[in-house]
Amino acid sequence: PRASRMEAERLSNREALLERISSGCHELDGPKAVGVSASLAQLDSPVRICLVGLGRAGAFHMQSLRFVGARVAQLVCVVDTNLELARRTATEFAASDCVARATLEEVMADVALAGRVDAIIIASTTDTHYGLCKLALSASKATFTEKPISHHAEEVDEVICLAKAARVPFLVGYQRRCDRNFRALRDLIADGALSSEPGRHGVRVIKCTSRDNPRPPEEYLRTSGGIFHDMLSHDFDMIHFLTGEIPDEVFTVGHCYDPAIAALDDVDTVVVTLRYASGLLATVDSSRVAAYGYDQRVEVFGERGMLTAQNESR
Repeated sequence: PRASRMEAERLSNREALLERISSGCHELDGPKAVGVSASLAQLDSPVRICLVGLGRAGAFHMQSLRFVGARVAQLVCVVDTNLELARRTATEFAASDCVARATLEEVMADVALAGRVDAIIIASTTDTHYGLCKLALSASKATFTEKPISHHAEEVDEVICLAKAARVPFLVGYQRRCDRNFRALRDLIADGALSSEPGRHGVRVIKCTSRDNPRPPEEYLRTSGGIFHDMLSHDFDMIHFLTGEIPDEVFTVGHCYDPAIAALDDVDTVVVTLRYASGLLATVDSSRVAAYGYDQRVEVFGERGMLTAQNESR
């Protein structure tokens, strides 16, 4: 009975998501979420996707593809250096004639196969994102990449310029911007909930808590770029998402409890303080693992009160 209830809830959630997609997606670049002219009703066919990387991040994307179903998105190609894994995965999605390849270069070199791909999801190791983004965008494919684009600012700028020139959708995986709680928080701030003056956000202090679960495997940690690029960049992005501000000063302290992470010359527990030109102060406390589960909370204190986004219990 419990399994039946869980399946019924899953189907209910899936239908609710499809209804939201049908009513229009949302662009998050403006001061508030605004509707754009993209909906299922306007699509002639599902979006055909090539997924690059079948590791930790790739598994999350496959879960999402299963959730929305072939009505919305079809996985037509999977790419992984472990070709046997790619072939097994392709078999699961045989209904969409999914094929397996070892590299994205092979996909793009096959004119017929490349023509079947509308969008590319890059979920491979961090050190491959830059080159794969360039390859996907140069082929004028809509592209989603896990963060970061690169650890080097000049390479990030190059990819952004390429995306603008290609005039195709390009998204980086800061998924918390799509979380309904954080979006509601941003909309309240934009509506002046904390400000006594129109046109000002009125935010004085932001506290972010960011603790992961489960602890990532060592093979992932070796290429992740470290806790600042891999985890804390989400929190820095969230503060920017809520206020539109970029910090002037950043102070940090950290410690490592896990010998395996210490051996990678990294830390697993960090506290960061950020100072902004408006006077805004922000703190982030982050840990690679929390025994009680995934923990993402934000508290925003301002002139007229306080707003919070808490974890959702299930």
